[in-house]
Amino acid sequence: MASENRKKLGEILLAQKFITEEQLAQGIEKQKISKKRLGEILTELGFVTEEKLGQALAAQLGKLLPETPSPGVPSIVKTKKLGEILLNYNLISKEQLAKAIEEQKRTNRRMGEVLTEMGFVTEEKLARALSAQLGIPYVDLNTVVVEPEAIDSIPERLARKNLCLPLTVDRKFITVSMSDPLDFEAIHDISFATSREVRPAIAPIKEIKAAIRRFYHLSQPLEKILGEIKGGSIEVIADQDALEEAETMEEVAKKIDSPPIIRLVNSVIVHASRNRASDIHFEPREKDFRVRERIDGLLMEAFEFPKLVQGAVTSRLKIMARMDIAEKHIPQDGRIKVKVEGRDLDLRVSSLPSNYGEKITIRLLDSAALMPNLEDMGASKKDLLRMRSIVEKPQGIVLITGPTGSGKTSTLYAMINHIKTEAINIVTLEDPIEYELKGVTQVGINEKTGMTFAYALRSVLRQDPDVIMVGEMRDSETANIAVEASLTGHLVLSTLHTNTAVAAITRLKNLGIPMYLIGSSLNGVVAQRLVRKICERCKEAYVPPADEMTKMRLRWKDISGVQFFRGKGCPACNHTGYKGRIGVFEVLKVDPPIREIIAKEGVEEAILKASVETGMKYMSDDGIDKVNQGITTLAELLRVIYVREEEASMLCPNCGESVRKDFPNCPYCGYVLVDKCPDCGEVKDPNWHFCPNCGKKFP
Repeated sequence: MASENRKKLGEILLAQKFITEEQLAQGIEKQKISKKRLGEILTELGFVTEEKLGQALAAQLGKLLPETPSPGVPSIVKTKKLGEILLNYNLISKEQLAKAIEEQKRTNRRMGEVLTEMGFVTEEKLARALSAQLGIPYVDLNTVVVEPEAIDSIPERLARKNLCLPLTVDRKFITVSMSDPLDFEAIHDISFATSREVRPAIAPIKEIKAAIRRFYHLSQPLEKILGEIKGGSIEVIADQDALEEAETMEEVAKKIDSPPIIRLVNSVIVHASRNRASDIHFEPREKDFRVRERIDGLLMEAFEFPKLVQGAVTSRLKIMARMDIAEKHIPQDGRIKVKVEGRDLDLRVSSLPSNYGEKITIRLLDSAALMPNLEDMGASKKDLLRMRSIVEKPQGIVLITGPTGSGKTSTLYAMINHIKTEAINIVTLEDPIEYELKGVTQVGINEKTGMTFAYALRSVLRQDPDVIMVGEMRDSETANIAVEASLTGHLVLSTLHTNTAVAAITRLKNLGIPMYLIGSSLNGVVAQRLVRKICERCKEAYVPPADEMTKMRLRWKDISGVQFFRGKGCPACNHTGYKGRIGVFEVLKVDPPIREIIAKEGVEEAILKASVETGMKYMSDDGIDKVNQGITTLAELLRVIYVREEEASMLCPNCGESVRKDFPNCPYCGYVLVDKCPDCGEVKDPNWHFCPNCGKKFP
C-alpha cells in the first residue's frame, strides 16, 4: 500500500506538470536505495519546490480546495471524494452514494455520519477503508494512550463540533483521531486553535464520541478507582534544583495537577512504602496499565488500571521528577523527594519508551533508614570473624560481589559503620547516595556532568582520606586508581559484578590489573546473595519435595535429624510465606598461601581449593545452614543460588551435618560416606558383587 501511495503522489505531480516522467523515474530509483519518502527525494534533487510538493500532498489527501472555485467545481467535491473511496472498495453502491448525497444536502451533516446512520456502511469499515486508501493510521481508542496535555490543547466544544479526539502533542505537531481525515475545515480549525501542524489519525465515529466523554471528564472514572484504593497523602519536597525550575514548570504542571490524578499517584507511592517495596514498575500493556512492586526481591502485581489513566499517570510522574513530558521517544531519568507518613523518601525515576507507551520505574530509597550493622547482615560467626579481619586492616582492597539487588551496598555501609571512628577520614563515592552516614563525606557520582568514579577518586586522594568507598569498579581506570590507593596506605572498599568470591580475582585481571598487584593489595572478597526469610507468624514444619532435595544434592534418605520449615501464608506476609531478607555469604580471606598463588597467576580452581582448605565456606553451604536453622526454605535457596558441582553437598546420615559430596568421610564425625574397594580403592556401587577394576569379590 505504501508504494501505491508514492506512485499516486508521482502521478499528481506529473498531472500538474510539476515534474517530468524522467524525473519521476529517477526519484523512484533513488527512493528504492535510500528508503526515504519520494517527496523528500524529489525536493533534494531540486525537481520540485516544497510549496508545490505541499499542494500535491494536499491533493493526494483530498484536502486541496481551490482558492477561487470555478463554476465547474461542485461545492461537495470534498464529500464526493469520500464517497469515491468507498465506491472503490465496493463498500457502497452508486445508488447508495446518491441517496447519501441527497440526505447530506438536506441535513447539512457529515457524509460519514449520513452513510453509517443510513446503514450503508459500518463505522469501522468506513474508518479502515479511509486508513488503507490514504495511508493514515487507524487507532483503537479503547487501547490508545491519550496524553492529558493533548486533551487540554483542544476545548471539548471544538472536539465535539469536529468529531475529533487529540492523542499526542509536542512543540510542533498535534496528533488527532478523526472520523473524517478529509475534513479540511476541521483540520484548519484545530491547527488554528493549537498553533500546531495537525497529524490526522482515523477512528470510528462512535468510538470518538465515547472517548470524548471519557477523557474530557476523566475525574469520574478516577474517583471510582480511588474508591477502591486505600491511599494516603504525600508531600513533595522541593530541592534547590527544583526551585530554579519552578517558574518554567508552573504552567505545565497546571495541566496535569487535577486532584484525582494526584491522589491516584500518591496512593500508589504510599501503598509501595507501606509494603516495604524497593521499586515500583508502571507498565503499559495493550489494553490496560499495570503497576507492580518489588518486595523482598520479587515483583508482585499491586494494581491494574484501565488504559485511559496511562497518559495522565505517566505525565504526572514525569512532572514530579522534572522530566521533559514532551519527549517520549528517548529514555529519561529524574528524581523526586517526598515525605510519606513521616518518612523522607528519595525516588529515582526512569522512563523507557515501549511499544505500548512509556514504562516508568521508580526506585525507593529511604536515606534516613537505620544504618545496618555487620552483625545484623546474617553472616555466621565464622564468616563474621573473617569479614572483620579483612575490613579492620588499615590498607588494602575489600570487594563485595554479587548481581544487582544482592545487598552489596548495604554490606559496604555495614563495614563502614563497623570501622567508623572520629580518628579517621572516610569518603564515599556513590551512584546514588542511598543512606546518609553521619561523620562520613559522601560524594554523588554524576556522569552527565563528567563526575565519574575515576575522576572523583583522583580528587578524593587529595583530601587526605583513610578509607575510601567506591560504589562500583566499572572500568579499568577506576580499578587501577583504587589499587594504587590501596598500595599507598588507604583502605578501599568497592563492589564488582561476579557470581563467586574467587571470580572477583579474574575480573580484576580482566580490568587490566597485574596479578602480582592483585595479590599484594587484595585483603579479601565477600560474595553474597539475599534470600527471603520465612514469616515467623505462619511458620510451619514440612518435608521438601524429592526434586528439591535432589537439586541440592541431599540424596540421603535418612534426614530425620534435619527439620525443614516454610511459611504457610498469612496477612502479615501478604500470604507469601516470607517477610524480610537475609544474606548468604562466601568470604574469601586472602592469606599468605592464597596471595602467593595469585601472584604466580594461579588459575581459579587452584585459588578456590586453597581458599576452602584455609576455611572458606561455600555460599551454598551457608544457605543450607540457614535452611536447617529454619531461617529460609530450600525452594528459596534454590531460586537464588546455583550450586556448582564442586559445591555439591549432602547430609551426613550419622550426624546430620552438611558435607561436600566429594568427601569420602564426614569431617565432623568420621562416618564413612563413600564405600570403596579395599584392594584398588575405586568407588564401589552398593549393587556390585565384584569390582570391575580389579575383580575383587565383595562380601
